[in-house]
Amino acid sequence: MKLLLFDVDLTLVSTGGAGLRALDEAFREVLGVTGATEGVTPHGKTDPAIIREVCLRRSLLLDPDVDSSVTRILERYVHYLKGELADSPQYLVLPGVVDVLEALDSREDVLSGLATGNVEVGARMKLERGGLNRYFSFGGFGSDSEDRTEVVRTAAQNGSALHVGRIDPEDIFVIGDTPRDVAAGKLAGFSTIAVATGGHGMDELFGTGADLVIRDFSEGRDQFWRSTRII
Repeated sequence: MKLLLFDVDLTLVSTGGAGLRALDEAFREVLGVTGATEGVTPHGKTDPAIIREVCLRRSLLLDPDVDSSVTRILERYVHYLKGELADSPQYLVLPGVVDVLEALDSREDVLSGLATGNVEVGARMKLERGGLNRYFSFGGFGSDSEDRTEVVRTAAQNGSALHVGRIDPEDIFVIGDTPRDVAAGKLAGFSTIAVATGGHGMDELFGTGADLVIRDFSEGRDQFWRSTRII
Protein backbone atom coordinates (compact mmCIF):
# COMPACT_ATOMS: atom_id res chain seq x y z
CA MET A 1 0.00 0.00 0.00
CA LYS A 2 1.16 3.50 -0.85
CA LEU A 3 -0.06 6.84 0.49
CA LEU A 4 0.08 9.84 -1.85
CA LEU A 5 -0.41 13.14 -0.03
CA PHE A 6 -1.15 16.10 -2.29
CA ASP A 7 -0.91 19.81 -1.65
CA VAL A 8 -3.83 21.82 -3.09
CA ASP A 9 -2.89 25.34 -4.24
CA LEU A 10 -0.78 25.35 -7.41
CA THR A 11 -0.29 21.60 -7.15
CA LEU A 12 -3.80 20.43 -8.00
CA VAL A 13 -5.58 23.69 -8.80
CA SER A 14 -4.99 27.39 -9.29
CA THR A 15 -7.75 29.56 -7.84
CA GLY A 16 -6.69 32.71 -9.66
CA GLY A 17 -5.98 34.53 -6.40
CA ALA A 18 -9.35 33.77 -4.80
CA GLY A 19 -7.78 32.84 -1.48
CA LEU A 20 -5.87 36.07 -0.99
CA ARG A 21 -8.86 38.16 -2.05
CA ALA A 22 -11.02 36.35 0.49
CA LEU A 23 -8.40 36.84 3.20
CA ASP A 24 -8.19 40.54 2.42
CA GLU A 25 -11.96 40.80 2.83
CA ALA A 26 -11.77 38.97 6.15
CA PHE A 27 -9.11 41.36 7.48
CA ARG A 28 -11.13 44.32 6.28
CA GLU A 29 -14.21 43.12 8.13
CA VAL A 30 -12.58 41.91 11.35
CA LEU A 31 -9.76 44.43 11.82
CA GLY A 32 -10.69 47.26 9.45
CA VAL A 33 -7.51 46.86 7.38
CA THR A 34 -7.53 47.03 3.58
CA GLY A 35 -5.01 45.27 1.34
CA ALA A 36 -3.74 43.30 4.32
CA THR A 37 -2.01 40.55 2.32
CA GLU A 38 -0.06 42.85 0.02
CA GLY A 39 3.57 41.73 -0.01
CA VAL A 40 2.83 38.43 1.74
CA THR A 41 3.90 35.21 0.03
CA PRO A 42 1.49 32.48 1.13
CA HIS A 43 2.92 29.51 -0.78
CA GLY A 44 3.61 26.48 1.37
CA LYS A 45 2.33 28.10 4.57
CA THR A 46 -0.70 27.15 6.64
CA ASP A 47 -3.69 29.49 6.73
CA PRO A 48 -3.30 30.30 10.46
CA ALA A 49 0.42 31.00 9.97
CA ILE A 50 -0.35 33.36 7.08
CA ILE A 51 -2.79 35.30 9.26
CA ARG A 52 -0.22 35.67 12.04
CA GLU A 53 2.37 36.80 9.49
CA VAL A 54 0.03 39.43 8.09
CA CYS A 55 -0.66 40.74 11.58
CA LEU A 56 3.05 40.93 12.36
CA ARG A 57 3.95 42.68 9.09
CA ARG A 58 1.09 45.16 9.45
CA SER A 59 1.68 45.68 13.18
CA LEU A 60 -1.98 44.91 13.76
CA LEU A 61 -3.34 44.80 17.27
CA LEU A 62 -5.00 41.50 18.05
CA ASP A 63 -7.19 40.55 20.97
CA PRO A 64 -5.36 39.46 24.12
CA ASP A 65 -6.48 35.99 23.06
CA VAL A 66 -4.57 35.82 19.79
CA ASP A 67 -6.01 32.44 18.87
CA SER A 68 -9.49 33.92 19.10
CA SER A 69 -8.55 36.63 16.60
CA VAL A 70 -7.06 34.11 14.19
CA THR A 71 -10.21 32.02 14.48
CA ARG A 72 -12.46 35.01 13.74
CA ILE A 73 -10.46 35.94 10.66
CA LEU A 74 -10.48 32.34 9.44
CA GLU A 75 -14.25 32.16 9.86
CA ARG A 76 -14.79 35.25 7.74
CA TYR A 77 -12.16 34.12 5.23
CA VAL A 78 -14.11 30.91 4.57
CA HIS A 79 -17.29 32.96 4.20
CA TYR A 80 -15.75 35.15 1.51
CA LEU A 81 -13.83 32.31 -0.16
CA LYS A 82 -16.97 30.65 -1.48
CA GLY A 83 -17.96 33.71 -3.52
CA GLU A 84 -14.43 34.47 -4.66
CA LEU A 85 -14.01 30.94 -6.00
CA ALA A 86 -17.32 31.04 -7.81
CA ASP A 87 -16.43 34.35 -9.47
CA SER A 88 -12.76 33.63 -10.25
CA PRO A 89 -12.31 33.61 -14.05
CA GLN A 90 -8.77 32.22 -13.77
CA TYR A 91 -9.62 29.15 -11.72
CA LEU A 92 -8.28 25.97 -13.30
CA VAL A 93 -7.38 22.39 -12.59
CA LEU A 94 -3.69 22.09 -13.44
CA PRO A 95 -2.38 20.02 -16.40
CA GLY A 96 -2.51 16.26 -16.06
CA VAL A 97 -4.08 16.29 -12.60
CA VAL A 98 -7.38 14.64 -13.49
CA ASP A 99 -5.69 11.89 -15.50
CA VAL A 100 -3.32 11.07 -12.64
CA LEU A 101 -6.07 11.12 -10.00
CA GLU A 102 -8.30 8.92 -12.15
CA ALA A 103 -5.50 6.40 -12.57
CA LEU A 104 -4.77 6.39 -8.84
CA ASP A 105 -8.45 6.04 -8.00
CA SER A 106 -8.61 2.78 -9.94
CA ARG A 107 -5.84 1.20 -7.87
CA GLU A 108 -6.46 -0.91 -4.78
CA ASP A 109 -2.87 -0.49 -3.58
CA VAL A 110 -2.94 3.33 -3.39
CA LEU A 111 -4.64 5.81 -1.05
CA SER A 112 -4.74 9.43 -2.17
CA GLY A 113 -5.04 12.15 0.47
CA LEU A 114 -4.38 15.83 1.05
CA ALA A 115 -1.55 17.49 2.93
CA THR A 116 -2.31 21.19 2.67
CA GLY A 117 -1.93 24.38 4.64
CA ASN A 118 -5.54 25.23 3.87
CA VAL A 119 -8.06 24.77 6.63
CA GLU A 120 -10.14 21.75 5.64
CA VAL A 121 -13.31 23.60 4.68
CA GLY A 122 -11.28 25.97 2.49
CA ALA A 123 -9.41 23.11 0.81
CA ARG A 124 -12.67 21.33 0.07
CA MET A 125 -14.15 24.51 -1.43
CA LYS A 126 -11.14 24.96 -3.69
CA LEU A 127 -11.35 21.39 -4.93
CA GLU A 128 -15.14 21.37 -5.28
CA ARG A 129 -15.23 23.72 -8.26
CA GLY A 130 -12.89 21.40 -10.16
CA GLY A 131 -14.77 18.25 -9.13
CA LEU A 132 -11.74 16.84 -7.31
CA ASN A 133 -13.05 16.21 -3.79
CA ARG A 134 -14.19 12.71 -4.65
CA TYR A 135 -10.58 11.57 -5.02
CA PHE A 136 -9.63 12.43 -1.42
CA SER A 137 -11.26 10.75 1.56
CA PHE A 138 -8.71 11.92 4.13
CA GLY A 139 -5.98 14.46 4.72
CA GLY A 140 -4.06 16.77 6.98
CA PHE A 141 -4.95 20.47 6.99
CA GLY A 142 -4.02 23.88 8.37
CA SER A 143 -6.96 23.43 10.71
CA ASP A 144 -5.07 20.50 12.28
CA SER A 145 -1.85 22.40 12.94
CA GLU A 146 -0.04 25.61 11.99
CA ASP A 147 3.12 23.59 11.48
CA ARG A 148 3.43 22.15 7.98
CA THR A 149 5.32 19.05 9.10
CA GLU A 150 2.60 18.22 11.62
CA VAL A 151 0.03 18.64 8.85
CA VAL A 152 1.90 16.03 6.81
CA ARG A 153 2.17 13.67 9.77
CA THR A 154 -1.54 14.03 10.47
CA ALA A 155 -2.36 13.24 6.85
CA ALA A 156 -0.19 10.12 6.99
CA GLN A 157 -1.76 8.99 10.24
CA ASN A 158 -5.27 9.48 8.88
CA GLY A 159 -4.41 7.57 5.72
CA SER A 160 -2.71 4.77 7.58
CA ALA A 161 -5.82 4.37 9.74
CA LEU A 162 -7.73 3.36 6.61
CA HIS A 163 -5.36 0.46 5.91
CA VAL A 164 -4.84 -2.71 7.90
CA GLY A 165 -1.11 -3.22 8.22
CA ARG A 166 2.01 -1.11 8.31
CA ILE A 167 2.85 1.35 5.53
CA ASP A 168 6.58 1.94 5.14
CA PRO A 169 7.69 5.60 5.26
CA GLU A 170 9.28 5.29 1.80
CA ASP A 171 5.82 4.38 0.47
CA ILE A 172 4.35 7.65 1.71
CA PHE A 173 4.80 10.44 -0.84
CA VAL A 174 4.37 14.15 -0.09
CA ILE A 175 3.58 16.02 -3.30
CA GLY A 176 3.66 19.80 -3.60
CA ASP A 177 4.91 22.81 -5.51
CA THR A 178 7.04 24.61 -2.91
CA PRO A 179 10.27 24.03 -0.99
CA ARG A 180 8.18 24.08 2.19
CA ASP A 181 6.20 21.06 0.97
CA VAL A 182 9.43 19.18 0.35
CA ALA A 183 10.95 20.23 3.69
CA ALA A 184 7.84 19.12 5.59
CA GLY A 185 7.82 15.76 3.86
CA LYS A 186 11.50 15.19 4.56
CA LEU A 187 11.17 16.18 8.22
CA ALA A 188 8.30 13.74 8.55
CA GLY A 189 10.54 11.03 7.09
CA PHE A 190 8.61 10.47 3.84
CA SER A 191 9.38 10.49 0.11
CA THR A 192 8.92 13.82 -1.66
CA ILE A 193 7.83 14.92 -5.12
CA ALA A 194 7.99 18.55 -6.26
CA VAL A 195 5.87 19.88 -9.12
CA ALA A 196 6.94 23.14 -10.82
CA THR A 197 3.40 24.43 -11.33
CA GLY A 198 3.69 27.19 -8.73
CA GLY A 199 6.07 30.05 -8.22
CA HIS A 200 9.22 27.92 -7.93
CA GLY A 201 11.20 26.81 -10.97
CA MET A 202 12.72 23.43 -11.67
CA ASP A 203 16.23 24.46 -10.60
CA GLU A 204 15.03 25.77 -7.25
CA LEU A 205 13.01 22.65 -6.61
CA PHE A 206 15.95 20.41 -7.56
CA GLY A 207 17.88 22.26 -4.87
CA THR A 208 15.45 21.11 -2.20
CA GLY A 209 16.65 17.53 -2.51
CA ALA A 210 13.21 16.25 -3.49
CA ASP A 211 13.19 12.63 -4.60
CA LEU A 212 11.56 13.71 -7.88
CA VAL A 213 11.00 17.05 -9.60
CA ILE A 214 8.60 17.31 -12.55
CA ARG A 215 7.32 20.25 -14.56
CA ASP A 216 3.67 19.19 -14.25
CA PHE A 217 1.56 16.04 -14.07
CA SER A 218 1.13 15.96 -17.82
CA GLU A 219 4.71 16.32 -18.96
CA GLY A 220 6.13 14.40 -15.99
CA ARG A 221 3.50 11.68 -15.71
CA ASP A 222 5.80 8.77 -16.64
CA GLN A 223 8.45 9.94 -14.20
CA PHE A 224 5.76 10.25 -11.53
CA TRP A 225 4.66 6.65 -12.02
CA ARG A 226 8.23 5.35 -11.92
CA SER A 227 9.15 7.34 -8.83
CA THR A 228 6.11 6.18 -6.87
CA ARG A 229 6.66 2.60 -8.12
CA ILE A 230 2.99 2.38 -9.00
CA ILE A 231 3.58 1.31 -12.60
